[in-house]
Amino acid sequence: MTAIGAKSHNPPRLTLLQRLQLLARVLVSLPRFIFGITRDLVFNRDSVSFRTIWMRNTARVADTLPLPQARALQRPSGRTIASLCEAHHLRHETVELDAGSAFPRATLHFIDCDPTARSTSGNGSGNVLVYFHGGGYITPLSAGHFKFARAAAQRLNAKCALLEYTLAPDLKYPGQLAQAAAALRYVLQYHAAADITIAGDSAGGNLALAVLAHLREPHPRVRPVFEGGDHHQQQLRAALCISPRCANECSAASYTYNASKDIVSTDEVYVDDIRQFGELLGSSSRVDTELVLCTEEIHVQAIRDIAVDNWDGVMLKVALNWLQNLGEN
Repeated sequence: MTAIGAKSHNPPRLTLLQRLQLLARVLVSLPRFIFGITRDLVFNRDSVSFRTIWMRNTARVADTLPLPQARALQRPSGRTIASLCEAHHLRHETVELDAGSAFPRATLHFIDCDPTARSTSGNGSGNVLVYFHGGGYITPLSAGHFKFARAAAQRLNAKCALLEYTLAPDLKYPGQLAQAAAALRYVLQYHAAADITIAGDSAGGNLALAVLAHLREPHPRVRPVFEGGDHHQQQLRAALCISPRCANECSAASYTYNASKDIVSTDEVYVDDIRQFGELLGSSSRVDTELVLCTEEIHVQAIRDIAVDNWDGVMLKVALNWLQNLGEN
């Protein structure tokens, strides 16, 4: 395993006052946490696992923490990846990426594969999945992201590469786009564009869409992925976006009629923006575009399901089956 390079964030050292405030928040939240678990167990109509109930209520408590306190409890994305690779006895290679003089360096993590092995045309060994994790650009990669990316790459018969980008507010737009573009430039040194699939969830889905836009019309502050003006001649294999953020304004009707509902429900505030963007993309794109709306599922349900080893979710099945079909073609 190689040394970990640039980090998603540096966990802050809390002052004594901040530590006391964090302790107070935990103590205040404890009764709510216990009540939530008890309520979900008693009224467990969907027969969900205890792991799911635990994660659901932990997320509710974590959402109440101020960002500095939350960051102090969160490991950088690279450390999470390294520990999971060690736990599962997986090969782990890292490459530090130069995103340009205006932006910090990022790290691309290759899981159980050789990052410098070149494509061998015709046998499928050249396929690569580059994954951008979600979390509102402020939360590091989780075990659920790692597990989904690995499962996705396996279905696609592809190498698995995870981008550890710098989190906001330490880095602002278009910094993460510059780092994602740098990841693609690196992978393109060893693979044809037609062998590369990009994917992401939530903010990571937004980043994947930003990369597609950058490929079509390079951002003026970000170095192009394809040098020499040949970006119109090269095309990636595919892109998968799970519950992506598709608009910067919260004006869609779904923000209103789902405003008072918990994120852990059957409602998704992004759904109208996703539907509108998907329909627009499908009507204007020269390539095959598929929009799937999963009834009774929540935001990034696929990531939440795989995190607790629930392989029966609709969104997870749709995503993995789509990738498997892509890998077989």
